Amino acid sequence: MNTTRHTDPNPQATPGEQILLAQLHQVQRALEHAYAERQRQEAETAACAQRVQTLEAELNQAQAHLNAVLASRSWRITAPLRRLLTRGK
Repeated sequence: MNTTRHTDPNPQATPGEQILLAQLHQVQRALEHAYAERQRQEAETAACAQRVQTLEAELNQAQAHLNAVLASRSWRITAPLRRLLTRGK
C-alpha cells in the first residue's frame, strides 16, 4: 500500500497541478482498495461455490441411499406393518 508523502512529489508543479496530483493519488488509493475488496469477494464466492458443490454431492448421495432403501425388498415387505402403525396414531 502506498504511504502518503508530506513533501510535494513535484515541487515545480503549479498549485492547480498539485491539487490534481493529490486527487489522482486519492483515486489511485480508492482503486487499490476496490481491487483488494473485489479479490476478497471473488475468493469468498469461490469458497461458496465449492461448498455448494460439496453439498450437492452429499444430497445426491443421500437421495441415492433413500431410493435404495425405498426400493429394497424389506421396505416393500414391511409396508403393511407401517400402514397399521400409522393408522394407530
